Amino acid sequence: ATSTLNLLSLPPELILEIADHIPPDGILSLKFTHPSFNTLLPLAPRLKNTALTTCARLAIRTYLSRPEPKPSHIRCILCKAIYPAALFSSSSSPACLPRYPTHNAPHTEIVELPARFCAWH
Repeated sequence: ATSTLNLLSLPPELILEIADHIPPDGILSLKFTHPSFNTLLPLAPRLKNTALTTCARLAIRTYLSRPEPKPSHIRCILCKAIYPAALFSSSSSPACLPRYPTHNAPHTEIVELPARFCAWH
């Protein structure tokens, strides 16, 4: 059986040894690639007398910013989840029953959803 080796399969001591030869921007990049590297690699001591490059600052800002929804999707202001725009109209609400009249079914009213509230609320 063939096994594939990657950086994550190395022992933590060896990863820390390798990290001693990487500049702070590289450590920061590694921390963003995998949760294991984020917990294993210390960054604070290396940044004491070092200014981050413009590229590193942009990477931090990009990584920490919220993703923007696609034009066909909207973020609900209550649950903060992103849904298709169709779920923000009252007729898409799961609480609304079909509007087709049946013999014994009472007529249901459709309550208008507030702006940017998804149909699940």
